[in-house]
Amino acid sequence: MTTVTASIITLDPRDDSPAAPSRLAQRAATLDGKVIGLFSNNKPHSEDLLRRIAAIIGERYDIAGTVEHNKGGWQWPARIEDLRETARRVDVAIHATAE
Repeated sequence: MTTVTASIITLDPRDDSPAAPSRLAQRAATLDGKVIGLFSNNKPHSEDLLRRIAAIIGERYDIAGTVEHNKGGWQWPARIEDLRETARRVDVAIHATAE
């Protein structure tokens, strides 16, 4: 006679580590003359949403332009190289998710 035993491993996805202190990023006094970064997470309609937001900002401010970046998927964080490159090219950035 054979006895089969099985075990189940459960994982707890909660992060119980203490929260690190945080602060708001420095804000630009105006968007006039600024390059706006549009950072998409690749969910449906996220790029459309970002472009619409940029168009509304462009109606209110004399922006210098926009730079778009799509990180390729919402499942994972943006690559540090992409964040650095975007930060080098823009004055302010907007990230969006949509469906």
